[in-house]
Amino acid sequence: MNAYNTKTASAVTGASERQLRYWDRQGVVKPSVGQAGGRGSRRLYSFLDLVQARAAKRLRDGGLSLQKLRNALCILKEHPDKVRHPLAQLSLVTDGGTVFRLTDDKAVMQDILKRGQLVSVLAIKPLHDFVLAHLDRTVKVTRARVEVSGKAYKVTIEPDVVDGGFVAECPALRGCVTDGETPEEALRNIRDAITDWLASGQERHRARAQ
Repeated sequence: MNAYNTKTASAVTGASERQLRYWDRQGVVKPSVGQAGGRGSRRLYSFLDLVQARAAKRLRDGGLSLQKLRNALCILKEHPDKVRHPLAQLSLVTDGGTVFRLTDDKAVMQDILKRGQLVSVLAIKPLHDFVLAHLDRTVKVTRARVEVSGKAYKVTIEPDVVDGGFVAECPALRGCVTDGETPEEALRNIRDAITDWLASGQERHRARAQ
């Protein structure tokens, strides 16, 4: 078995020699090849020890306190799965407040400090795409053509996201807007609105002529 002293372990894992010695005393990561048993003895780490030390360093860098790390390791070692080397065998993440164990289900994690309570994982990108897609469908603008007095007019129908229902508008006729509870009702109403708009324009024209 290859053995690595504390200096090498520090260089490889990023943990300081002082951290490694303290972690050994606290039982977080103990050198399995050689223990410091007195004057002249050296701590010697195996490759597996280095992996565990690196994992511990990453969790500590993530804001997890040493006490919570120790508690999580104790819980995992007592778990029915009997994980002997959790820092090397499991996929663990932290938010600084607790330790999560990744499961085979990517949408679920276990909160270790809550004795394996399951936690749902929310991936933001799929949520973003879901909302965007449904928003596009919800506020989708429908374009149609209606015929009034033998002339075709382009109209738009779109959901009223504030008050509900649907708003219909004829862009060619300024201010010609109406609404309806459904797209079909809004389409019927815009036809009447165009008729009224044209009639009012004729009335104004006659009034100016007089």
